[in-house]
Amino acid sequence: MALTDLIDKARELLGGGGVDALADKAGEFSEIAQGEGSVLEKAQQAVEGLGEVGGEVGAASGDPPGGLQA
Repeated sequence: MALTDLIDKARELLGGGGVDALADKAGEFSEIAQGEGSVLEKAQQAVEGLGEVGGEVGAASGDPPGGLQA
């Protein structure tokens, strides 16, 4: 994957929010990582957080990407 492809994918995930949105999400992910709960619960919270920025995560099936299941 070329660098331009990675940049385009990052822009797509941010949904036009730019650097401020990225900084906000990084802070949220840090809080999730340091919080209580299992690794699976933390991963699910992080995926849900990505959906809030990038739009529709797992919209077709209702499941997060990567097959994370409780």
